[in-house]
Amino acid sequence: MNRSVTTFGELSVRYEGEVEPADPGGSAPRRLLALLVSGANASLRVDALIDALWAGRPPRAARKNLQVYVSRLRRLLGDRLTRAHGGYRLRTAADDGDLLRFEQLARDGRRRSREGDPEAAVELLARALELWRERPLAECDDAATPAPARERLQELFLASLEEWADLEAARDGHRRVLDRLQDHVPANLLRERLAAAWIGSLAATGRESEALAHFEAVRRSLARELGVTPGPALTVVHRRLTQRAATPPLRRPGPGNQLPRDLPDFVGRRPEIRDALAHFGAAAAGGSQPRTAAEGAAGGGVMVVSGPVGVGKTAFAVHVGHRLGASFPDGLVMAELGNRPLSGVLRGLLDTVGLPGERGTAQALARWRTWVSERRLLLVLDDAVSGQVARALLPRSGASGTIVTSRYRLSGLEAVARIELPALAEAESTELLGRVIGAERVAADPAAARAVACCCEGLPLALRVAGAKLDALRHVRLADFAARVRAAASPLDEMASGELVLRERYEVFWRDLTEPQRSAYRAVVARRPPYSHEQVAAQAEELLECCLLTPPGAGPRGGAVSYGMSRFAHAFGRERLGAEPYRGPRGGPAS
Repeated sequence: MNRSVTTFGELSVRYEGEVEPADPGGSAPRRLLALLVSGANASLRVDALIDALWAGRPPRAARKNLQVYVSRLRRLLGDRLTRAHGGYRLRTAADDGDLLRFEQLARDGRRRSREGDPEAAVELLARALELWRERPLAECDDAATPAPARERLQELFLASLEEWADLEAARDGHRRVLDRLQDHVPANLLRERLAAAWIGSLAATGRESEALAHFEAVRRSLARELGVTPGPALTVVHRRLTQRAATPPLRRPGPGNQLPRDLPDFVGRRPEIRDALAHFGAAAAGGSQPRTAAEGAAGGGVMVVSGPVGVGKTAFAVHVGHRLGASFPDGLVMAELGNRPLSGVLRGLLDTVGLPGERGTAQALARWRTWVSERRLLLVLDDAVSGQVARALLPRSGASGTIVTSRYRLSGLEAVARIELPALAEAESTELLGRVIGAERVAADPAAARAVACCCEGLPLALRVAGAKLDALRHVRLADFAARVRAAASPLDEMASGELVLRERYEVFWRDLTEPQRSAYRAVVARRPPYSHEQVAAQAEELLECCLLTPPGAGPRGGAVSYGMSRFAHAFGRERLGAEPYRGPRGGPAS
């Protein structure tokens, strides 16, 4: 049966491709196995083994115990463990264990480097380094004999790591150098070649300040521990770094306009656009006074645009972003948040602006914040489900601005300007419908066009779905289509055309709701809107936060107030209850 020994991390024996722990029956036999592996193919004298196993204080029955341990190991290793010259020898080849395989690959790689074959060398060294997962022979930390073996292996590993880093950096693999060296550099400050490779790759990836800081840490360690100054290799790297720092760097151009196209048939939103342009225009100019009455005390270049499903938050943010292009010369960048983790969003942002990524989220976030603080950039964070990820990405300083869109109010985001998008007015809805299906078709039957717009409740997404269907069904009269929508079992049934499906947007919305919000939603849709304050008092806060309820207007003092709900939102909620959707009076809107 084929066997091989794994020594990196937990000591184990592999039988015909399957890894299982080597369990010869106790810690002493395991240490004996590690000792034999560390001296593979050499004869280890019995006295030396006994001394190492019992740290110089063996019991009287040490030789007999050693024989018992050897017997147990032979059951694992077979005839590879033999008696030789007053001791024992474990016969192994490179294919029989990771330790010998590591040593052979490392030596072959360094030899190829000396022979002038860098491509083969870097491949062999990389394969060797991949084997080095955890410290080898960890089972023998308290044994005296393998200490030189461990030190020899550690030195071979570090020398191979340095050789590989130099070769990889020579072919511009600085990111890979940083990824592989980052776990070893802090513990080996006195290794100047390793420090030089690390500093060079930091500088090559635009991290000059970190490179200078590491050089200073190495210089202090050398002076304190060894009483010496940095050697030639490290001095050359430092000189290049300081020369580069003395030369004003060419500023890397921004990413440009990365926003989606501005919809040419965008309609309405004039008051909201005016407020947004005033807010960011003043922020970009460094203004400190309140910009509009809507903003009040909200400061900084951050604006939250909220509203219900389908109200056009993303289209509004993109439209405003394009209008603000001249105020943000370093670029317009958009990131979709949704339920994505911060690490995934950061990877996309760093890639968009041309920065190398980082292994850890904290490092990536620090790099993003440093970069954006030095620029005037407009960041659009689209479809935020909670304020946590959006808050982390907000610029901490500088002249950049941020628009956050969300189906939620994101009340936890403090000190921001807010715009809550309402449904389009009837005239705006009819105008948008005409831009999709043709103004002449609307002009031919304006009353029917208004009826279609009324069925869509002023939601741009619903209007675009209806327009797409009518554009495809040129033979269908607008009045007949409006009647068909009103007669549908659910108003959502007709709101689907190609990839535009309103019900799917509500399903995504439902998945993102918290359980308290779902419970409140279910409780409210059991009744028909509009709702009195008494009917929804227990659920109002939850549903206003996720833009499901339309808040009452500023009516007469002491007068009755009522909350509305979109007919589409009500129908979807009723579907979640398994009840018939409410179509509103005479098939009209429910709010």
